[in-house]
Amino acid sequence: MIQSSISVALIRPLIDAAGNQTSNSIPATPLDSRLMKLLKDPDARISISDADALINNLIRTSNQSSLCVYAAQKAVSQSSCQLQHLFLCSNTLREALYYLEKFSALLCDGLEINVTRTRDNIIKVKLPVNEQSYLSQERYRSELLVGILLSWLKQLCGNEMEINGINLPFPQPSYVSDYNSYWKSTTSFNSDECSIQFQAKFLDQGLHNTNPHILNMIKRDVEEQYKKLTRSGSLADRIKRALEQDKLSLKANQQVVAEHFHISARTLNRHLQKENTSLKQVVTECRVHKAKKLLLESELSIEQIALQLGLSGRRTLDRIFIKQTQDSPAQYRNKQRHSTEIENTSSLAIAAG
Repeated sequence: MIQSSISVALIRPLIDAAGNQTSNSIPATPLDSRLMKLLKDPDARISISDADALINNLIRTSNQSSLCVYAAQKAVSQSSCQLQHLFLCSNTLREALYYLEKFSALLCDGLEINVTRTRDNIIKVKLPVNEQSYLSQERYRSELLVGILLSWLKQLCGNEMEINGINLPFPQPSYVSDYNSYWKSTTSFNSDECSIQFQAKFLDQGLHNTNPHILNMIKRDVEEQYKKLTRSGSLADRIKRALEQDKLSLKANQQVVAEHFHISARTLNRHLQKENTSLKQVVTECRVHKAKKLLLESELSIEQIALQLGLSGRRTLDRIFIKQTQDSPAQYRNKQRHSTEIENTSSLAIAAG
């Protein structure tokens, strides 16, 4: 998943929360001064690396490890980005979740939020699970995202909104008690998903009767922001993003890809050459990335994975996979599973000791 920048709307509540957690003002740093102007605009974006550095600085200064969990309480007054306005002006939660799914990348590059419904009428708002979700920086960002979404749900539906549970993909941290205290829900850790769950009865609850002209005006602003975002970055990154989000098929030829970005095939090739790559190379990298996920997360045969990736068969997948990773798909799957077994055995040994 491509992630290069994050919305300031996620960081602003954190800054305010940090100020409330300490009697001292947050010390100025070169990072703070460089980002000061951006941080005043809730619709601006900062790089992931800058965000991580700022989050670490705020947690260290406030001496509050659970700061990202607590920060969601400040989202009411301190976020106010256009996507939040659209969410809160929606007439029903169903409509709000539709906009959230469609424009979720405005919160973080590459972010894909999916809303699903279980057989027992539980709605799940699911966030993607990063392969390195166990790292503290990934955990902090997940806490910010989940906390902001919980805040928006409460603002839209009121205090009667009940969250049935929250699943998080990382191990239980030392400040686990703060999750229940601030989020008012049962939290499960080491889950295979990152999700917020609530009953489907809230979906069509009558919430507002927003003037359609105002709602359409906010929607146009959000759509314009989204268009600018999808056009930003290198062309190779934009193609990768479209492929990963299934907006383009892995079988798409140059003409189809060029039309998707409203340029000619010749312009497409010229830009990719300047970026020292080609459409074939970009597609191959995406295929290998998706193949790795399917090898680890599914029981599909390598032949089935190859066909799912739009290839002629296993031999073709073997060839491009070995060229990219020096291992065949079968070797990669076996090595990763063996490594996981060793880690699990070590964890059990430590727990037993």
